[in-house]
Amino acid sequence: MTTTAAESTGRSEAGGIRAVSRALAVLDCFENEGQSLTLAELVRRCELPRTTVLRLVDTLVGERMLQLLPDGRVSVGPRMIRWGAFAKAAWSAPAATLARLQQLADETGETVSLYVRRGLTRVAIAQAPGRHTLRHVVQVGDELPIWLGAASTTLLSGERPEVLDSVLAALDANTAIDVDTSALRDRVAAIREQGWGLSHGERESGNSGLAMLVPEVGDRPLLQPVVVVLGGPTARFVDARIPEFVAALRACVQDVPQTGLPPALE
Repeated sequence: MTTTAAESTGRSEAGGIRAVSRALAVLDCFENEGQSLTLAELVRRCELPRTTVLRLVDTLVGERMLQLLPDGRVSVGPRMIRWGAFAKAAWSAPAATLARLQQLADETGETVSLYVRRGLTRVAIAQAPGRHTLRHVVQVGDELPIWLGAASTTLLSGERPEVLDSVLAALDANTAIDVDTSALRDRVAAIREQGWGLSHGERESGNSGLAMLVPEVGDRPLLQPVVVVLGGPTARFVDARIPEFVAALRACVQDVPQTGLPPALE
């Protein structure tokens, strides 16, 4: 059986409507502003049968989620404008938080990102670029595996035990994912004890990450775990700099509850 792009990133269709999941997979193929794709490119990216993609595209065009261009290519349709505006309002970090993330990036020189978990992925919801020419690059909205990298394991360290059990069980059940969940559980426990997570080359060779959870303050519990992450080339994440990075990151995460999170998380 062919593994679809959605399945390989850990999305489950169990208990849902398969056609809806596949339609969303088609929409996910459009990554950049103004991007248009041929049907063949959509088929390749979705890893679905051509006839299935054609039917999905026809339906999405009819619903104005996609549009056909004169040259036969497909692009995002006008109905997405309202959806995009709604999503931006719900998920944009406050200006004060973006400024605080940029302050951390300026202080350390490394790229700073804010992540939440969605199923078996983590999603970047804000970012402040580092000052170096060679730096870590992840776009806001990018989805990355929840089993790889300091951001992922640190997010899992903030989950309730029953939620962590559910995530690890889903990873075990997904034959498209090769992960030692017993070792992952041990790493999550170590991060919970230490208070921060560090990884080198897990998701991409030569890249490192240092992550810490945003703490809950007073009687304002977070709806879900949120992490702030420093990311950059492994050559700059040497042992001598880790204490400095940890101290700067800890100061930042302590400030974020005051500067605020996106409305969807509060």
